[in-house]
Amino acid sequence: MGKNKGLTIFNTFGAMCVALVFAPLAFADDARPLPALYSADMVDAQFAEALVEGAAHEAVTASGLPVVTPFNADMVNIENIVGDGEGVYVAVLDTGLLPGFAPFFFSDANIAWGLGKGYSHDIYWDDAIGDIVIEPVRDDRGFWTDLASGHGTHVTSTVVGFNLNNQVWIHGIAPKATIIPVLVLDAWSVPSPFGDLEFSGGTDEMISEGIRYVADLAAGELNESRVVINMSLGGPDRSPMIEAAVDYAISKGVVVVASAGNEGEEGMGYPGGLPQIISAAAAGWSSMFAYGWQGDVPEKTNSNDDFGNNTQFHLEDFSSRPVKEKGQKHQDLDVAAPGAWVVGPYKSAFANNTGYYYLSGTSMAAPHVSAIAAMLVGSEPSLSHGAVERRLRNAGHGNPLPADGAIVLFPFEEPYYYPASWKGGDYGTGFLKADHVVN
Repeated sequence: MGKNKGLTIFNTFGAMCVALVFAPLAFADDARPLPALYSADMVDAQFAEALVEGAAHEAVTASGLPVVTPFNADMVNIENIVGDGEGVYVAVLDTGLLPGFAPFFFSDANIAWGLGKGYSHDIYWDDAIGDIVIEPVRDDRGFWTDLASGHGTHVTSTVVGFNLNNQVWIHGIAPKATIIPVLVLDAWSVPSPFGDLEFSGGTDEMISEGIRYVADLAAGELNESRVVINMSLGGPDRSPMIEAAVDYAISKGVVVVASAGNEGEEGMGYPGGLPQIISAAAAGWSSMFAYGWQGDVPEKTNSNDDFGNNTQFHLEDFSSRPVKEKGQKHQDLDVAAPGAWVVGPYKSAFANNTGYYYLSGTSMAAPHVSAIAAMLVGSEPSLSHGAVERRLRNAGHGNPLPADGAIVLFPFEEPYYYPASWKGGDYGTGFLKADHVVN
């Protein structure tokens, strides 16, 4: 047993979520922060136009639904490629999947239910020491979320697509990839003399064990297939334990992708800031709210938009950039991908509000990169992690983001527009398009 002193809790890198609503937006925290814990502020409201209403009971085996391409998939030119990720596993190290709803949102063909795993700690209040006690990590947690948020479900939906109310199927970036859900971020409600203490996140141990589990799968049961790890999570400090696990996974042929962080000019988070990881910054389409989340993104993205910007895409202001004072170099950040207003199934932690939400954050950018990496290794199985990273970086070079800023439409509060600014290298080598990586 051990106290929480010195404990690092990793948070999801989803900066905010906003739903389409008929009622005013409600602002709330996903959890109350405790000492030495990190907690994300979330904008949380119901996506009333496409509400799930608890009707998700039957598994989806073949949707038979009309397919809709959302703007974020159009941003990466998914319509121009024939790759689909078939035969490749994407391990989503996150909050697991939403119980009861996940079989409705996803096709059975897309989820390796039997390979799912969960890592967590038993946590309780000890009156004798007047503090919480955290037991050693356990590996029998399972991958259903319980109190935790639907963050992992949303990330999964970007990779493989999802069922929207049995009306349409939303196109994923790698629609035939197979997801391995690995819960490494949990939530706890701990009775105490001060009331129930609610907090969420993950520890070095949870995340490291999840990485090593996937690495062992890649070297054992799945050694005839390629495996990609997606980590839409991070913390402020470099962890030797997690870095060792990442190196172990890479040595077993796993491709490792992580979000860069949501701290803007305060620097990249970790593990995304590790130089050996393929890291994802968050870009947006400035006209998304003008044309809607099913809007048609112009093919020529370096053209003027309706707001006078000289390019269609911009770097989101929250997207973390390398900071020299933290020992970070420009080459530690690899590429940018769609990370603003991505729609998918979600619920906030400690709540019963499952629905379809807009989410923004580098958490949303990472699964685009992971899915494109999955399609690449699916078509060229012999590529190493380092070779994949070079291919993605080279593809990004063809789509730089001009560092003269942009005006972005934001319809939720006055003045309804905001300026975004960045420097060269703040977005990695450039914006990643699928058809610049695979054919």
